[in-house]
Amino acid sequence: MIASLFVFMSKLYSQDKGLVYYGQIESVGLKGPYGPDFNSYLVFNDDASYYVTAKDSLDSDTVFKRVYDNADGTLGMSYSEYTDELGRQIYYNREIDSVYWNQWQTFYVAEKRPEIDWILGNETKKIGSFIVHKATGKFRGRLYTAWYTLEIPLPYGPWKLQGLPGLIIEAYDEDKEMYLYFKSLEYPTKREVKIKEITWPQSLPKKWKTLDDFKKRIEFFYERKKNSSITIAQRLGSNVPEEKIKSESFLESF
Repeated sequence: MIASLFVFMSKLYSQDKGLVYYGQIESVGLKGPYGPDFNSYLVFNDDASYYVTAKDSLDSDTVFKRVYDNADGTLGMSYSEYTDELGRQIYYNREIDSVYWNQWQTFYVAEKRPEIDWILGNETKKIGSFIVHKATGKFRGRLYTAWYTLEIPLPYGPWKLQGLPGLIIEAYDEDKEMYLYFKSLEYPTKREVKIKEITWPQSLPKKWKTLDDFKKRIEFFYERKKNSSITIAQRLGSNVPEEKIKSESFLESF
């Protein structure tokens, strides 16, 4: 009887909705967390999660720069897009094990949940009021460190990072060019914020792209960037490795 009650209460509690506020700093090529700092949030329950960042209403009072200081003190350019009306959104549905997201204002992708081969470590620390555990895993060209809490045993996280035995509170790649940091958490929350599928622009036909489509688009931009970088390098009498151009120009370089 007690065991049955515990199972019932666990299921009931797991349907509570949670809301996490993060900061998302994107600094591709800057070798540190020096780029645009976006306000972001993740809302979730037991079945699904919805993450949004770089949205006008979240950053209405934020002024973004184009040129930032590199780690070595030189000037570097930010390649991150700034905000728009809908923002960049990621919807993860556990029941169908799929992720839906948008990149740029017109590129919407549907894919099976990416498998991140996380390595769980023994290190712990405290973020806010939560004890968090360390994990590392490679995701699309970068090695990420994630800090997750077992106090909320759901496999969600900010941006496209997910798949750990607890909610990801903080995450970053080796150079912190993608740096996702914790601000606050409400669980359960009574705020009227929806766990919803991706919002589309009214002017855009609803047609999902594939991950391969996204890779081809990255390759298109990469070729343009590569040709420009090689031309500049030749003028300066130097060589630029092609793989370096790609990894320093795109967050997801695969």
